[in-house]
Amino acid sequence: MNFYEKAGTEQIGDATRTHFSNQITSELDGKEVILMGWTHILRDKGKIKFLLLRDEHGIVQVTIPQNKVSEEVFNTSGALKPETAISVHGTVVATTQVAAGAEVIPTKIRILNTAERLPIDVVEGKVDIELDTRLNHRILDLRKPTINAVFRVQHSLVRFAREYLENNDFVEIHTPKIVAEATEGGANLFEIKYFEKKAYLAQSPQFYKQLMVLAGFGRVFEIAPVFRAEKHNTKRHVNEYTSFDFEMGWISDVDDVMKMEEQMLHHSFTKTKKHVAAELELLGVEIEIPKLPFKRIKYAEAIELVNEAGKDLAITDDLDPECERLLGEIFPEKYGTDMVFITHYPLELRPAYTMPSLTDEGMTESFDLTYKGMEITTGSQRIHLYDLLVERFKAKGFNPEYFAFYLDPFKYGAPPHGGIGLGVERLTMQILGIDNVREATLLPRDRDRLTP
Repeated sequence: MNFYEKAGTEQIGDATRTHFSNQITSELDGKEVILMGWTHILRDKGKIKFLLLRDEHGIVQVTIPQNKVSEEVFNTSGALKPETAISVHGTVVATTQVAAGAEVIPTKIRILNTAERLPIDVVEGKVDIELDTRLNHRILDLRKPTINAVFRVQHSLVRFAREYLENNDFVEIHTPKIVAEATEGGANLFEIKYFEKKAYLAQSPQFYKQLMVLAGFGRVFEIAPVFRAEKHNTKRHVNEYTSFDFEMGWISDVDDVMKMEEQMLHHSFTKTKKHVAAELELLGVEIEIPKLPFKRIKYAEAIELVNEAGKDLAITDDLDPECERLLGEIFPEKYGTDMVFITHYPLELRPAYTMPSLTDEGMTESFDLTYKGMEITTGSQRIHLYDLLVERFKAKGFNPEYFAFYLDPFKYGAPPHGGIGLGVERLTMQILGIDNVREATLLPRDRDRLTP
């Protein structure tokens, strides 16, 4: 007896899946197919059973009438437990009784792997489960079609944003995530022991993506994790998230960077809306493609708007989440859009490498992109002049000697450049109307969670 037989399962052998669930339509009427997936629901009506088989593309009905299938098939189907991994050999039959217009009558059902009693239910709507419990069993939770669909939409958003950049001569790079110094400043760094030295997990690929522009790549991008050691516990923050960064050289001004981002997002939204239409329908989401160009307002005007709404902020105060929420209500009413660039942030609120504004004293050539009341992108023109860069590092309280690896290449003809960092999970959260960023994060890491 081999280990398959001991487990009460069958070796797959030469049975190769021929179709996914979403391919079973009335056009295949009479065709023999092989499906593979999980037992989602089994409805036993006595002399007829209805098996809903779920795979990575949806759910298909397998109808098992006692008088039309073998005794072995009928008995095997009756023993299927939820989430049993199975293969089904059968014939497609067109029918108006199911939404897909077709079902499968099985000639063979193979049990590929059995499932123990489930710690959480993966049939949506059957049991209301708290988010923390779901995250404890995240792998099972991700089997739910709507949860799975979130990350297919996320994949599509990233895929087509990458496509746009590649079509515009950007090179994908992979920069270190163990660094010697902070890129964004502040105390929100994860310190690690690196052999006999002290090091940190990267807050951003900022220094390295700039250096790659100086290295002659012209335009670069990276999609990778970044780490922030902030002891928050909110619905909009996690301590490890995916940052979509790009940096572009030889720009005329910061507007070149904003134009690149808005065109990239317009392309990504447009193609995602078409490519994952089934997932969006399952989630009940209609993507509204923002019109080009995106609205631009200055930071001073944003401060005025929130103060008119009841806040009392000075020009050097930062816009907190409540202010962003207020602006998320104001922007559609005032400007007719959910996608707005807020530009010209004060020097006090921006990192040392941000170009001071030539037109607005005390401000910077920088921006945030807000979407439905949340900041999803931070960007700017960077300082490319060595002396000014050193001056700004000193003004921020940094010792330039500690940043020689970054600063020194600016002595040798650094081109004007700028770029962005976009939070992939936040973009997903806002486009799908998700309440908590953890639900838009595949395997969240916050101050309380290191597993799974």
